[in-house]
Amino acid sequence: MIEHYPFQKFKISAFQRAKKDKTCCGDSYFVKETDNYLICAVADGLGSGIGAKEASQTAIETIETNYNLPLDLLMDKVNRSLVRHRGAVVTIFKIDYEAKLVSFCGVGNVKLLIYPRFGKPISPLPKRGFLSGQPLRLQVQEFNYPDHAMFVLYSDGITLHANQVQTIQNMYHVVAEEGESYLDRYVQLNSNDDLTLLIGKPL
Repeated sequence: MIEHYPFQKFKISAFQRAKKDKTCCGDSYFVKETDNYLICAVADGLGSGIGAKEASQTAIETIETNYNLPLDLLMDKVNRSLVRHRGAVVTIFKIDYEAKLVSFCGVGNVKLLIYPRFGKPISPLPKRGFLSGQPLRLQVQEFNYPDHAMFVLYSDGITLHANQVQTIQNMYHVVAEEGESYLDRYVQLNSNDDLTLLIGKPL
């Protein structure tokens, strides 16, 4: 399934697919643009099936309700919301348009790659582990967002390498026309895991 979000400052395409033989995807995501910033999140519920979906949806519903909070407080609320669920790995990042600043907070293996027009890709490292309501020291990373840079946020059902610059740069344009067939040809998709991919292109 592919969804498109034509915001004012970014265009985002979201691709999602359930694990082989499963009727629902255990990943959930959230994207929102305000006048001042863009915020994106992907949550991957532990395991697969209904239990994983419930965990990831709980995380994303918490983010949707509290997205205006600072990232450390927001992630703490997400962690607390999962106390009666099986747990999830979650990454949230925000781009402040005026300051051109990224705030990033991640726990687990949902990854963010940012591709500047020139220079090396940026790949902030999330904290190891997962959210389940247990006390956890959270860290927010901040860095400049390069002009005209694309970003990719994805769960571990997809294998990407930072040096796949040309593939990523072409992906946004092609995915709207060819969709899953393009991803299957050029990106390693794991049919034995749920997968979610967000691709963002600045306007």
